[in-house]
Amino acid sequence: MENVENSGDALLLEGISAVSALIKASELGSGRRRIIRVRVEKKKFSDDFRRVRFICSAAERLGFEVEAVSDGETPGGYSAVVTPAVYPGINELRPEPSGYSALIEGAEDPYTLAHSIRSLYLCGANSLVLPRPLPDGADAVIARASAGTSELLPIFVCPVAEAVSAFRSAGYSVAAAAARDAADCDRAEIKFPLLLIVGGEKRGITRKTLDLCDYSLKIPYGRDALCSLATESAVSVLAYELNRRIRKKDVQ
Repeated sequence: MENVENSGDALLLEGISAVSALIKASELGSGRRRIIRVRVEKKKFSDDFRRVRFICSAAERLGFEVEAVSDGETPGGYSAVVTPAVYPGINELRPEPSGYSALIEGAEDPYTLAHSIRSLYLCGANSLVLPRPLPDGADAVIARASAGTSELLPIFVCPVAEAVSAFRSAGYSVAAAAARDAADCDRAEIKFPLLLIVGGEKRGITRKTLDLCDYSLKIPYGRDALCSLATESAVSVLAYELNRRIRKKDVQ
């Protein structure tokens, strides 16, 4: 998270992926923050005219400024000055009637969260729940490392028990990504809609949270080992499998 001079609490999100995602989220009405201005390197006005024209057109529709800055002043040539994100809580959580959502417990590294968000978004997750707000300084890192998908995937912040209760009330089954007493994710009978709970590498899923789950899923590895996939890798594998199941069901 980076404070921008003369912008109060504003943040600087860098990279064209983040800028494009911000614009898309704002146009869809799902943005969690307001775009104050987009900064574009001067050479982009000639070298990347079509993209700059897209940004300028969006600026007219959405009411933000476009600022030309010196070449080399912003990584990749594009950045956006934005307000801090506001993440909705339990009162705004409205589970979709189908598909799956995810809850990540105990993961605080911004890159772990960013890569997990990217996989969940690309593999069709409805939303992500985090038990606590993002760590200080993580906002801009996550936006860039997730290729902007953190601006597009609905993210809620609320306690685990309340989230599980809300999803279960909406007809969701609840599955933990865990090794003990778990079924292989590629063979298990999975009931949709589903809330998938994944734990961070250091803490994992707490016993209290495991007790809230209906069943557990595991990734079948090719070797016996004392370690497991990193959180973001496990999220990718499980999200892909859930998306595969949903797509197969839709085809059939």
